[in-house]
Amino acid sequence: MTIPATDVTAVPPKRRRSRVIVGLVITVVAAVVVAIGFVIVSVVIDRSWQRTEFESLAEHPDSSLQGTLAYLADDSQCVRIAAAAGQPAKDVLCLESQDVAKATKLGKLIGPQLVWLPDGRLEVTMFRMTDPPGPTFRAGWQKIVDVRTGVVEDVPAADVPSEANLGTHPTVSPSGEQVSTTVDGRQSEVILNDGTRSRTLVSVQLAPQGGYGVEAVFWAPNWQWIAADDGRILIVTPDDPSVTRVLTNDSTMNTSGLDPSLARFAVTDNILTTAS
Repeated sequence: MTIPATDVTAVPPKRRRSRVIVGLVITVVAAVVVAIGFVIVSVVIDRSWQRTEFESLAEHPDSSLQGTLAYLADDSQCVRIAAAAGQPAKDVLCLESQDVAKATKLGKLIGPQLVWLPDGRLEVTMFRMTDPPGPTFRAGWQKIVDVRTGVVEDVPAADVPSEANLGTHPTVSPSGEQVSTTVDGRQSEVILNDGTRSRTLVSVQLAPQGGYGVEAVFWAPNWQWIAADDGRILIVTPDDPSVTRVLTNDSTMNTSGLDPSLARFAVTDNILTTAS
């Protein structure tokens, strides 16, 4: 049956606006509920993941581990040296806060890269990021630190390198034992291959949000132990079974791209720390 036009009641404008508003409110509430649910699921996942725990060398030093590591401490932004044995440790050079105006004009400082010299001094090099279409890098500044005496030498600008030193992280020992990293499912592993067989030295659980997998691994210069980086500095003794311990949780992540092995620290055989 056709309803006469005179019998059709028009919806008042105010009522239409009310319906639109109600619809928008329902949509917003639904979006909020979905977001809250996502956060709850993320929290549950995060709580279900725990970083693989290892014994702390700082709490339980091991005098059989010879050598000294240098790294940038996250808490102080100071270059710190620590005995591979776990103790002692000390700051040797603190980085100044970057001058924003200077960084804008000259390029943001990137680094530092840490390299031990044969005489036991520490080379601390900062690079500068170039303008787009980079990022590429050029010379910034370099200092040579005598960690025994505290004397800091400024390297002349003309002698500051424009490229990183990429030869300080050996992965193959003189006897042919090779260390490498791999990912197996949700595990990140350090593998030792002696030419006849491979075995897992370290296995850490990957974080769901990324990070905290083993990013870098290399031999100490004395070939007695291995340094690894999983967001911490790990010291691995490649016995069978192997032993893994944490030197520090406080090293700063290197995201500069200067070093393809992503190591945030340098290792020397020299004993350069003494108990106070």
